[in-house]
Amino acid sequence: MKEIILKKVSIYKTSIEKHLTEIVYIYVKQHKDIFQKRKWDCNINTSTQINILFENEFKYIREAIEKEIDNLLKNNFGKSMPFMIINSWINVMEKYGYQEFHNHNNNCYSGVLYISEHNSNIEFAIFPENTTKQITPEKGDILLFDGSTYHRVVDSAKERISLAFNFVIDNDS
Repeated sequence: MKEIILKKVSIYKTSIEKHLTEIVYIYVKQHKDIFQKRKWDCNINTSTQINILFENEFKYIREAIEKEIDNLLKNNFGKSMPFMIINSWINVMEKYGYQEFHNHNNNCYSGVLYISEHNSNIEFAIFPENTTKQITPEKGDILLFDGSTYHRVVDSAKERISLAFNFVIDNDS
């Protein structure tokens, strides 16, 4: 018997050492002036003008994230594969902040590292089927998923800080 999959969407949850998240928290508090309001219909400030994971102070966080991406690729493909984080940014969502459904790119994978102690839910969706799944991430959690997967942030009861990133895989290796 052979399984024929028409549509399969997976979200992978892992985590890094929580003390690494403090680096991001301190950075946000020291550099609030570089964060800009998003033009989307939401209450969020972001650092999108820089690839934040390649700043010197984020070296150990980047290495921890890269280790988790490598673990995912080994599990899914049975081997390490070359990949590259192509962009990364910090999101600071104020109280009552939210973000509408969106996706990133059909040619990449996405991830989010959660910095805050208390996080609002992230909801993933498959359209037009309207199949949804909400996940409540904890501090230090990383969610990895295909960049074409629609997702949104449900209303935040408190300030919510996350570090988002996109990466590409060299499938020809």
